[in-house]
Amino acid sequence: MRKLLFATACMLLTAAGSNGQTLSIENVQKVSLRNTDAIKEGTEVKGYYFFYISDKIDKKTNEYTLQITDNNLKKLKDIKFEDSKDLSVLESSFNGTDLIFLMYNSKDRTFEHQVFGADGKKKFSYTRELSKKEKRFLEGTYLEMADEEDTFKGLYPVQGKGFISNMPSREAKDYTFQIDYFSTESRKQWTYIPDMEGKKFVGDVLGVANNVVYIETLIFGGFLDQKPESMIIGLSLDNGKKLFEKKTDISGKRFYPASLSNLDNGKAILFGEYYSDGANILKDKTQGFAFIGMDEKGNVTSEKFNSWESDMSKYLDVKSKGKIADFGFMYMHSIIQAADGNIFAIGEGYKKVASALGIAATVLSRGNSGISTAKMKITDMIVLRFDKDFAIKAATIYDKNSNNIELPGGYEFVSGPLIGKMIKYEYGGFDYNYTKQSSDKSTFSVYYSDYVRGKDYKGGTFNAITYADGKFTTDKINTKSDATRTSILPAKQGQVLVLDYYKKAKKLDAHFEKLD
Repeated sequence: MRKLLFATACMLLTAAGSNGQTLSIENVQKVSLRNTDAIKEGTEVKGYYFFYISDKIDKKTNEYTLQITDNNLKKLKDIKFEDSKDLSVLESSFNGTDLIFLMYNSKDRTFEHQVFGADGKKKFSYTRELSKKEKRFLEGTYLEMADEEDTFKGLYPVQGKGFISNMPSREAKDYTFQIDYFSTESRKQWTYIPDMEGKKFVGDVLGVANNVVYIETLIFGGFLDQKPESMIIGLSLDNGKKLFEKKTDISGKRFYPASLSNLDNGKAILFGEYYSDGANILKDKTQGFAFIGMDEKGNVTSEKFNSWESDMSKYLDVKSKGKIADFGFMYMHSIIQAADGNIFAIGEGYKKVASALGIAATVLSRGNSGISTAKMKITDMIVLRFDKDFAIKAATIYDKNSNNIELPGGYEFVSGPLIGKMIKYEYGGFDYNYTKQSSDKSTFSVYYSDYVRGKDYKGGTFNAITYADGKFTTDKINTKSDATRTSILPAKQGQVLVLDYYKKAKKLDAHFEKLD
C-alpha cells in the first residue's frame, strides 16, 4: 500500500458499540463478509477483524479500514490507508498469529498479499505482476468465481507459520496451477509450478502436516483427454522443493482424496472416496470411502477402505455406488477426533436432478446453450462415527432445506467427487459453516445454515449439532432480518457472532447470540 495513514489503539474510542458485546460500524462503503473473521488461538476465539472500504477519497482513490476487536467486540485497533479504486480485496485468512489479505489491482495487473500481525501492524507485502496472458486466463477462471459475496478460495493458513496460495496459471501452452508460500515469520516466499509431462494440471491443496504440503493433482495428457491421472505431490514447506510424487492407486484401488486431517498422533490422514482399479475419476462411480495415512516421503503408512456395499450400507441406505437414498453423494467437510477416541466425519449431501432451465435452454438453442440439463441439489447434513481404526460404527443424517445450483454444459457427466469440490470451492454452495471443538476435546459442535418454512416462522436459521457426553443434541437460532446480507462467525463456547450488513445504510452491525 502506498500510504499508511495511521495505526492506533482504539480502546478509548467512543463510537457506537465500543463497550463490547455489540458493535456498529458506520460508513461501510463496501464489504465482503468473507473478509471478516474470528482471530483464534487454537480453538479459542480471541477476537475479530473487519476489513472494508470506508470512504471514497476521489475518482481514483478509496480509503480502506482494518478494524480489530477483542472477543467481546471491544475495539482495539483501527488501521486506515488509501489506495487505488481499482484495488479489490479478494480473500483474507488468519493463521493463528497473523492476517493476510489478497488484493488485486486490475489496472496494474498485480496480486498483492498484505500481511498484518494480530495487533494490526503491517509486517510484509508480497507482489506478483501478471502478464496479459495470465490476466486473461485468471479472468476466465479464478476471478470469474466472484459473486455478491466474493466467493474465492485460494488461500490456506499454515498455523503460526504463513499462508499457501493456489492459483490457476498459464505456462507457455499449458494450463496449470501455481503454488506460492508466504511466510509470516520472516519475509520469505517460494513458488511451485508442476514440471511433469502433461498439457493441463488441476491442483488442490489438501493440507500441511509435518512441514509437508500435500497437493492432489489431476494430470491431463492433452486438452481433449477425458481420463486424467491422479497424483499426490509433496512439497517442502521450508523451500517449496518437491519431496515426492506418487500415484493415488493404492492396494488395487484408485483413491481420490478430498482433504487432509492431522489427528492426535500428528500424522497426515488423507480422506476421500475411492474407485475400482483403472477407473476414470472424471466419470465413474465410486466404491466407498477411504482413510489413507501418508508420511513425509509419500509412503502409505496405513489404509482403511469402507465400501458402500459391505460397510457403509450397514448404517446408510446406499442405493447405488456412492449414492445414498434421498441424500445423494456425500461431500466430507472435516474430520475430528474426540477425547473418547471416536473419530467423526462431518459431511453434506448433494445429488444430480433434472434442470428445467437447462433442458429448455438446450432445446431452444439446439444443444448449444452452455447450461447443463442437470443441476445439483444440496441436501442434508451427515455425521459419521468411526473407531480409532477408521471402521464405520454409526451414521446420522440431519434434515435441512435443499438448495439448487445450475451447472455448465457437460457437467452432467462428471463424477460425484469432482462435482462436490466444484460446489465447495467454485460456488460456495454448501450450507456447512464450521466445526468448533472444546480445548479438552470432550465436546464439539457442527454449525450450518438452513432455511425453514414453518407455520410460525419463515426464514433463515443457523444450526448446531453438538456432541457431548457421548450423545448428540441440536439447537438453532433464527437469522431473518432486514439486512442485505447476514453472516455467522464463531464465538466463545455456547455463542455465535451474527453479522448484519445494511448496504443502503452503509452499516455493519455485530451481536452475539446464544447457541449450544
